Amino acid sequence: MKINYWKADKAEETSAESTGFENVKTIIADKLHNAAEILGEKATNLDAPYGMAQYGKQASEWLDQSADYVRQFDYVQADNRVREYVGQRTGRSLLIAGGVGLIIGAILRRR
Repeated sequence: MKINYWKADKAEETSAESTGFENVKTIIADKLHNAAEILGEKATNLDAPYGMAQYGKQASEWLDQSADYVRQFDYVQADNRVREYVGQRTGRSLLIAGGVGLIIGAILRRR
């Protein structure tokens, strides 16, 4: 019976990465939620015109929705979708990557 050590090592790496990524996701989601709460409180407590309070409430709701999205985001599924897309459309993916590289290079050259 042959043991594949590479797969075992890869599984341990994925588990460690997953835990680290989950921690980062939780921190970001908590910060977004806290910002939403603070903005919502300020929007209701301000003696600002009605329109400004409405904008504050709307921004607070968007931040809260963003926090929920971050909590539910599954990076493994996103990674699989990107890999599948690149595998199906290799030429287009290379052109996009090359274009992004040219843009970043042009921006960095100007500095």
